[in-house]
Amino acid sequence: MDAKRKAELANEINQMGRRFWAGEAEICHRFWDVPRTDAEQAHWLRLQVFKEMHGSGLTGNPGGLIRAFIEELRNEVERVETKDQRDHFARSIRVLGEEFNHFKLFADVLESVTGEPVRQDTLKGWQLPEDRKLQQVRQQVREREGHLGELAIMFTEGGGSAFFLVGRAIKGSLAADAIARACETVFLDELEHGEHGALDLERELEAEADWAKARELIVRICQQRLRMRYEMFGLPIDEQRIAEITDGKIEPLAVG
Repeated sequence: MDAKRKAELANEINQMGRRFWAGEAEICHRFWDVPRTDAEQAHWLRLQVFKEMHGSGLTGNPGGLIRAFIEELRNEVERVETKDQRDHFARSIRVLGEEFNHFKLFADVLESVTGEPVRQDTLKGWQLPEDRKLQQVRQQVREREGHLGELAIMFTEGGGSAFFLVGRAIKGSLAADAIARACETVFLDELEHGEHGALDLERELEAEADWAKARELIVRICQQRLRMRYEMFGLPIDEQRIAEITDGKIEPLAVG
């Protein structure tokens, strides 16, 4: 496959992704565009705190991304010998710090609106069914599709930061202001990852069949991400709207 065709396919998938990210943003606006009580904010905050601590993200580690980095650092600390190894180790330390700070930011907001500590023994009980299904979909993709599955997961990870993009602009209460500050921090931390998924697809996929399969996997994951967002905000899941977004009946989320 020549470079021109690969660039065309990458652009098509990127635009499709941005339409799904716009769908996530639409759900966020639907929730935050009206005043919300602390109890309503606490509902989604509990899931977000769970995801920051226990979400497997790109690693597939059942203990979560934070634990995955801790385990990696512990295993690698005595084998850091070359410049590349030192650079990689230093980056892992930095990313671990960022990921824990994301957990801390949302846990602090949750504690402020509920007046209760965020106890580790209750965290896992905060995962909601549609997020559990999303976790299962990712794991099935990872196990059945190998490296192609990992590329699809990487592309979809974070939903284009649409949630944080919308959240950073909310206001109107002390809780909203704190949420906006947390979302701003996470949004800025995630900027560097913005286009990496599409670039990895363009670099690594050669056959038309692989591009078609990647598209199929991305659609499956993104549809479940939308169901997760609806449930996260306590909104009824709108399967008709999910189908419309899949068919491209939404403007792509602007980036940059």
